[in-house]
Amino acid sequence: MEFMEYKGEWYVWTLVIVSILFVLIMPKKNLTGVGIFITFVFSAGLTWTFDTISMSIFDLFDLAKKISIELSDALLIGFVPASIATIYVNFYKPQKKWSYVFVFTFLCFVLELGLVQFGYMKNNAWKTWYGIPVYFIIFKFFYPLYLKLISKELVKLTN
Repeated sequence: MEFMEYKGEWYVWTLVIVSILFVLIMPKKNLTGVGIFITFVFSAGLTWTFDTISMSIFDLFDLAKKISIELSDALLIGFVPASIATIYVNFYKPQKKWSYVFVFTFLCFVLELGLVQFGYMKNNAWKTWYGIPVYFIIFKFFYPLYLKLISKELVKLTN
């Protein structure tokens, strides 16, 4: 395994490093340290599950090397979406929900578009814009519900 062997891998490493650093240094707004950890692990698990199904069962897209999972694939899938979800839940304000939904939906779309444009992700039966309604549903419905359901000791939400 060589470092930076695949087209666009520099983009993946940049996303991974920036997202991890942001989660580590962000101020704790809605979540405590334990809440951040739980949200991160929960989101990473969901991402692994859905991306594995999308790539291996439905063959919607491929990352870097189709035959195996590379380190950069694992870090991309495990850290970037989980970081974005954790940042969203930590900063989410119900009174500004539409702003958060649109900004994070747009952010995820642009990051995915970057993966395709820089050659790291190859769409098969998937178009990059298909992610927009998926991200919208996740940020509009799923994570606000998650924030309401998570234990009150892990959350510092004020309306």
